[in-house]
Amino acid sequence: MAWNEDRARMRIKRFIDSIPEGRIVVEDFRSFLSETRMAKGITASAALTEASLVDIPRNRAITTHAVHVYANLIDFNSVLVDAGRETEASHRLAFEFLHAHYSACDVLIDEFEMQRVDFHGSRLHAVVLAPEGPQNEGARVRKAIAFAAGFREMVERLGQEHTRFQTGVRIGIDSGPAVAIDGGRKDEREPLFIGSPANHAAKLADGQEPGVAVSRRAAAAIDRAPQPFSDILSLSKSLERQFLNEHVVTAGVDRMADARLETAYTKVADELRARESGSVSEAVFRFQRKAPPLKDIVYADHPPSRAIRMEMASLFADIDGFTAYIDDSIRTGRIAEAVSNLHVMRAEMAAALREDFGGRKVRFVGDCIHGMVAEGDARSTDAMATMRTAVNAAAGLRSSFELCRTMLPGADRLGLAIGIDYGETPVCRIGLRGQASVRAAASRATCVSEAEQRRCDGRETALGEAAFAASPAVVRQVFISGRKVPNFDHDAADLLLGTMQSPYLSSGVEADPMRAHSPEDQLPMRAHDAW
Repeated sequence: MAWNEDRARMRIKRFIDSIPEGRIVVEDFRSFLSETRMAKGITASAALTEASLVDIPRNRAITTHAVHVYANLIDFNSVLVDAGRETEASHRLAFEFLHAHYSACDVLIDEFEMQRVDFHGSRLHAVVLAPEGPQNEGARVRKAIAFAAGFREMVERLGQEHTRFQTGVRIGIDSGPAVAIDGGRKDEREPLFIGSPANHAAKLADGQEPGVAVSRRAAAAIDRAPQPFSDILSLSKSLERQFLNEHVVTAGVDRMADARLETAYTKVADELRARESGSVSEAVFRFQRKAPPLKDIVYADHPPSRAIRMEMASLFADIDGFTAYIDDSIRTGRIAEAVSNLHVMRAEMAAALREDFGGRKVRFVGDCIHGMVAEGDARSTDAMATMRTAVNAAAGLRSSFELCRTMLPGADRLGLAIGIDYGETPVCRIGLRGQASVRAAASRATCVSEAEQRRCDGRETALGEAAFAASPAVVRQVFISGRKVPNFDHDAADLLLGTMQSPYLSSGVEADPMRAHSPEDQLPMRAHDAW
């Protein structure tokens, strides 16, 4: 099946009807917290994490004033490769690396009574919501910095004991108003904080220099100023250590940050030793192949012991301009409109990927969707057919997004930046067990597809080098200028790719002469068979 405007328009209308702006209830965090505690029978003195912003109904938007912490495991990309190439062994190590650090981060987050928002590849996002109120912003920032110092020390100590998990850590911190929502379903919860603090913290965490970078606003909340000629406060190692002497109160218990770090580290170190002894079977990564299409992947069925690993295309599509849009919506009282629009746009992109191209959403990453597609059979992935599906999927996503812009109020100022890459990619759930586990697809292809998306503006689609090399000749011709094309929607794809005769004319890939003229006939059959 291919993208179809009438079908997409009907889907979007259905999503609008299921999440109308008028039914979005906007409330502040304090009232939501009181309501949740009452519903769960939790006392006011209980840990905040017992009544945190998890499982927010889709018709709710919670206004918050919180401190956002992004941690970047800066050596992750080197873990992905073994002697310059990705192998099953390097992917196993990469997942063990993420599994260990995700679990460690969750344990420390609980110890500091924070909330984990998302893990994505090498990046970890958490928020400090308490103590509540504008008057306590400084206390929240101090807790965030104490957590950052503790996490960096925990990772360093774990790396000393388990050298394969060694990595530098760069952490970004910002503070301010944001809106919390949850667009997930069932066992795929997807809490999200939209607004500039989360976005700015993520940008501060970008880079290869280990350390803690605090925004101007967050620094001002603790009566500190950025370095001269800079907008950030970069903490020295000695200053980080000082923040471990901060008192952190959780559930009425006052303990030093350093003591909380020791408690968390002991728990994490003991669990890692148990994994290495083989007593925790869930942490043993075993890979298997999945026959395309990928749309029927059920992540709950793929713990580490049943991880998927195969060649596929990775797609990242990011809503360009959304942070400025939500900040403006917060200022002008149009939060319900922005939240409703985001739910609809994300739902349509996920549906188009799955229903029109047999792909599967990995997760929503902020206002971005990460997806994957593959063509082939139980034995192998057809690289050229996969890349043709991938670029057509990108074109379909853009056309669906353009429909959203015309059908949703206030969305006309937004754009969509799309990146694609191709390669062997492992997929499974990792981290803490149960609902706290994380859907992960991590490889050089996933990293490059995200990087390709970042070099696009809201009109462009870009291919990574591996995706370009694996593509049919006609796709390479379309993307020949910098591997990037503006306004590549369904109509453009139909015009530029629809007359392709042989996708097997690609340098570096050996053609099968028996199939040289068959893909045009076979592709629709594969799509039909997937249904």
